[in-house]
Amino acid sequence: MNSIFKNILIGLAAVRTNLTRVILTSLGLTIGIFTVSIVTAGVSSIDKEFDKSMEYFGNDKIYVGTWPWSFDFDWWQYRNRPKIDEDSLEYITRYSTYVTDISIKKSTWTRGSFSNKSSFLQINGVYPSYAEMLSGTKIVNGRFFSQNEWDLQRRVIVVGGTVRDGFFDGENPIGKKIRLGGVTFEIIGELKKQGMGMVPGGTLDTLVIMPSSTFNRILTRWGFAELVLKTKPEDMSKAKEEVGMIMRLARKLKPGENDNFAVNSADAYQTQFDAIKIAIAGMGFLVTGISLVVSAIGIMNVMFVSVRERTREIGIRKAMGATNNNILVQFLSEAVAISIIGGSTGIILVKLITVALSSYLPVEFNLLLIFYTFMVCVFIGVSAGMIPARTAANLNPIDALRHE
Repeated sequence: MNSIFKNILIGLAAVRTNLTRVILTSLGLTIGIFTVSIVTAGVSSIDKEFDKSMEYFGNDKIYVGTWPWSFDFDWWQYRNRPKIDEDSLEYITRYSTYVTDISIKKSTWTRGSFSNKSSFLQINGVYPSYAEMLSGTKIVNGRFFSQNEWDLQRRVIVVGGTVRDGFFDGENPIGKKIRLGGVTFEIIGELKKQGMGMVPGGTLDTLVIMPSSTFNRILTRWGFAELVLKTKPEDMSKAKEEVGMIMRLARKLKPGENDNFAVNSADAYQTQFDAIKIAIAGMGFLVTGISLVVSAIGIMNVMFVSVRERTREIGIRKAMGATNNNILVQFLSEAVAISIIGGSTGIILVKLITVALSSYLPVEFNLLLIFYTFMVCVFIGVSAGMIPARTAANLNPIDALRHE
């Protein structure tokens, strides 16, 4: 063990002696490690942000609407579909065995104003049961509207965090009144702020929620509607199939007719996101792979040069009793050291970049990258240095001593 440690120190001393050449050689590896680390950190951060966005849709909810949540369709085939209405909910309530809760969600945009401030806001009209179907957020101030308020078509609303900040500058909005479409509404509840989501519509921060009965009376001329159905996550696939059959029954579609509605859930976005993520990661790892191969070739070339330059030194060490394994460990240590220098530089650059961007983008630095990078560097160093090290170890000491 002591002999191995001494040979490693000899190899490291050679690295320190030729530091400029080592830095230039490890530059390619630095670029490769930097690229793979940025891609890994970026994909990991995007995953977390996407999961956060998906909390709004939930893994326990089904959305029945006119349009499918997909980009792979011809829009003109769906534009003349009949609108979603509340009559279908009666069929779902009566026949479904997997749906545990239901609500309509009617949406539109209108101008909201308070004092001298105004902005276009998205309005959602829902059932009182929608309060139990919220995911990714909750009521943090005030309350949701009651069944009695829904029955009486009260002008009461619940606002998202961005609406609160925009109109009231962080002040308590409960009890205050804002105008929506020229009609005055009282704020009775405030939702916890979620932050900007990656998926369109994947946040409640910019929404105003009111009773759907009030929505029908005041904003009935605009907007679109979809059904929000709650089920158990483990029953999602069965519930979607069941809801599809019930909707066909509600709309009196014949066996040969195509669906004139869409049954959606969060997994539709997940499938599309996974394809995009794989494409991004694939391109990043392709560039990284090329860079690492080029780096390994560069390290191997430098090690061959080092063996040639130090042939006489190798002969002297062998004449003094150094074994082939001693020489092998010496040159392998030098190759691994070059790799680790390049990888460590890449990790430092990644850390600096993530710290600089953390205030603007959701990029996180995973500490496991340090361990993985170290292992990759050791593997590249051993792979690239093995042939030159074996060449040095197998030199005939007499021929080596004669080398000029």
